[in-house]
Amino acid sequence: MNFEYVPTNPGCIGLNYTATETRPIRGATVQVIDASTSTVLGSTVTDDNGGYSLNVSAGISVFLSVRSELKRSGTPSWDVEVRDNTRNTTVPLEQRPVYALDSGNFSSGSADQTRNLTATTGWNGVRYSGIRAAAPFAVLDSIYDAMRLVLQADNTANFEPLDVFWSVNNVPDGGDGTMEDIAAGRIGTSYYSSDNKMFLLGAADSDTEEFDSHVIVHEWGHYFEDAFSRSDSIGGVHGPGDRLDMRLAFGEGWATALSGMALNSSLYCDTSAAGQSNGFSINIENSSQSRRGWFNEFSVMELVFDLWDDSVEVGRGDSGSIGFTPIYDTMVNRQSVTSAHTSIFSFTTELKDESPSSAALVDELLAYHNVNGSGVYGDGETNDANSATPQDALPVYTQINPTGVPLNICVNNEHDNSQSNGNKLSQHRFLRFSVAAPSRYAFRLEVDAATLASLPSDDPANDSDQSDPDAEVFLNGQVVAQGFSGTANVEAFESFGVLAVGNYVMDLTDWRYADEQTVAAYPNRVCFDVTVQPTT
Repeated sequence: MNFEYVPTNPGCIGLNYTATETRPIRGATVQVIDASTSTVLGSTVTDDNGGYSLNVSAGISVFLSVRSELKRSGTPSWDVEVRDNTRNTTVPLEQRPVYALDSGNFSSGSADQTRNLTATTGWNGVRYSGIRAAAPFAVLDSIYDAMRLVLQADNTANFEPLDVFWSVNNVPDGGDGTMEDIAAGRIGTSYYSSDNKMFLLGAADSDTEEFDSHVIVHEWGHYFEDAFSRSDSIGGVHGPGDRLDMRLAFGEGWATALSGMALNSSLYCDTSAAGQSNGFSINIENSSQSRRGWFNEFSVMELVFDLWDDSVEVGRGDSGSIGFTPIYDTMVNRQSVTSAHTSIFSFTTELKDESPSSAALVDELLAYHNVNGSGVYGDGETNDANSATPQDALPVYTQINPTGVPLNICVNNEHDNSQSNGNKLSQHRFLRFSVAAPSRYAFRLEVDAATLASLPSDDPANDSDQSDPDAEVFLNGQVVAQGFSGTANVEAFESFGVLAVGNYVMDLTDWRYADEQTVAAYPNRVCFDVTVQPTT
């Protein structure tokens, strides 16, 4: 069983249909089905060459069906299905049709037969004019490569079920995640959601992903964090040169690095435009980003990839390789329960503890990328991303006394350029504290007097001219308290229950920096008086 695959032009400038190649459909389900009753008479999976073998009774009318799914029970195990989110839209997403390639009817005969099917692209030399049967199998093939990388490190891995939604109707337009939008294909962009669902663009002459293998595995990288490790990323808009919230920087850098490792290619391609004739590329190994640091997804991307790859780059801190297994073990074991937020600090610290022999190489790469902080909290970090208000970028975590002593701390909009993304450096601040004896705790954030004086005149009809402090408190990645009331200029809340002995982190922000309705006169810097104290 085979599918047609379309590679990119040099430099990732569009797809090269003249170089279309045939690749085996690996690991997919093949069924032989009774043509008169639609009963499945036999089922198997293809091998790495696309081969399969099935036995059925002689002399009956049957047809073959190759399903765009990867399924295995036992240990290791997996369950991946590529579905059409725009068909049978009255049923839940996870019940929508799985793509399949069917043969015509034929007689099972009385002797062995060879039956091979090829899923074609539907391209007629100018445009897509036929069924794009190859697309779901191309998606499946990229995920197969990603799973194989994991299995090389852990041959007993059990993968959580994953539904991948691709459709020719999936467009990069509008959409806010509603079921109606998803059913219409208005998904906005390719993305992974935290309920084991991946959505991929497929609209011709706009943005198609089925042959953008790195994009597919990048999204699968977010699934990996969710299913095997942990991600604290807050998501949202990001791009080259952005100075990001460190959790987002790690998540995006990790996912891109994983795509390079799984596909054994440092050239990340994303094609688009009319006729799939344009696109862009990222050099995963050397992106030439000038502002390196703990807030840069490209620094994370390069560092993780350089830990894995065999090449040595003199002058870039890349003097060796540790392979994928220590990286995998760190993500699955220590990173998943780290006391800090997931970031380049937590990952590299936990990696050095997981694999002490990697420490020298890790430290070389950190120094090259101007990541200077130590430990999971980035203590002593000096790289402030050239911020105009460096005191709002550093320290990475601020220690707060959990006995009710007020701490003044500020957030600002400097690196977001008033775009209301709410996910850039300094728009969130991080606190840390320790609980020495179990107790319930109370938390309070209140805009300080200087900020209150700088706020616009309060308009009772528009709450977007006043501050909206928000906060969450975590123990080893688990939320133990949160405040999202929307009360103007203050947020007060208590822990869900008694907090156990341990090290806690707190994320605080002003919702106004993520609110598209925020008035233009809203200040670019807001400061809070924060208190943490036991209630019992």
